[in-house]
Amino acid sequence: MTTRSAGEILENIVAEGREELGRASMGLAFSAFGAGLNISFSMIALAVVGALTGGVGLLALIAYPIGFLIVILGKEELFTENTVTPVAVSLTDRSTVPNMLRMWVILLVFNVLGTIAFSFAVTYGEILNPTPLQLLAEEVSHKLQNDFWVMTLKAIFGGWLVAMVAWLMAASRDTVSQVLFIWLLVFLIPTSGLVHCIAGSAEVLVSVFIGETSWGEYLLGFLVPATLGNAIGGIVPVTLLNYGQVMGSKRKV
Repeated sequence: MTTRSAGEILENIVAEGREELGRASMGLAFSAFGAGLNISFSMIALAVVGALTGGVGLLALIAYPIGFLIVILGKEELFTENTVTPVAVSLTDRSTVPNMLRMWVILLVFNVLGTIAFSFAVTYGEILNPTPLQLLAEEVSHKLQNDFWVMTLKAIFGGWLVAMVAWLMAASRDTVSQVLFIWLLVFLIPTSGLVHCIAGSAEVLVSVFIGETSWGEYLLGFLVPATLGNAIGGIVPVTLLNYGQVMGSKRKV
């Protein structure tokens, strides 16, 4: 397993970020909607494996990263990963900030729409039987017991981990390493009770559609603090600190 230097990683991330920022809005929307659909398979894995094994234990947690693997290796656009690449571009070129904000809005909206469509289909299409649905409802109930700022704090650490996935993906040179990075870091999210605004939306929305949670609880009790925390966690401890270490290491002439 070989990796690149911090400077090389940053160069790759900036190059990738410029390419992503150059994409048309329609392409971003389709990619983000697909990401919202596919990341929801993490919710399916958690619920089904948990139901088969008598609760959300180690096996269910091991299965959880599957949605992230599909999305990240499939190069679909996830809002939380994009707290790294476009921000790195904007740090080198301030004129790209409006374009970055355009990208964020599109990705967040269509990521959420993808989870809404998936959760609706799972619930009303009777894809899951009552046992995994009830397990999900219990998990969501525990999650929503956190107040706004506790949810935000947990989301900061969740966003930190997912942003580190983006950084390490740029560091690795082979798919095996990338799979390992994704699995290990994402595994820590449910294991540690952390929060991801998109993957977590799929879980909470199932609870909404079965009538256990209100839309207000989803939007204000989960989505807003989770999105805020994920954005902070991706931008500050990952993008800004790594950008700082690279730029601060350049020898002055």
